[in-house]
Amino acid sequence: MCGDLEEEDTEAERLYAAFLQSARTAIHEAVDHRGGSRSRLDSHAVDPTADHADHADHADHADQADGQTRAVSDAALHGYMDGLFGDILNACIKDGGRVGGADAYRVLASQSIVLARLAGFLAGHLDLREDPLRSSIEALMAGYDAQNSGHTHD
Repeated sequence: MCGDLEEEDTEAERLYAAFLQSARTAIHEAVDHRGGSRSRLDSHAVDPTADHADHADHADHADQADGQTRAVSDAALHGYMDGLFGDILNACIKDGGRVGGADAYRVLASQSIVLARLAGFLAGHLDLREDPLRSSIEALMAGYDAQNSGHTHD
């Protein structure tokens, strides 16, 4: 019976080590290769102290003078998403490292539930005509399939 517990701990540690390897690769890809950063949105923030008198586009000037921001480009939004992904994944790694061993795997399992719950919460506040649940589930399955394409739990 004690050997069974050791096998379970060893398997949990093996699975967590595989997660760490995949997570670090994903962070490297999202942040280092694609330049993901949550600060990508900062270029679209309005500086309320800036003098907007030298803007050539009067409509843009009027929007910014009223405290409104410019539209976020697709590239900036994708960079922000990659940065947010990397930051959340780094937080997950850090939290798992705080407990270590087989408990790190338990923390990982709980993180996947919390983040799925958060995705549902966020999607629940979007326009239902855009079918946000479908988009969330597709993203969830894309992440799951990418990590499990060559890996089985048999």
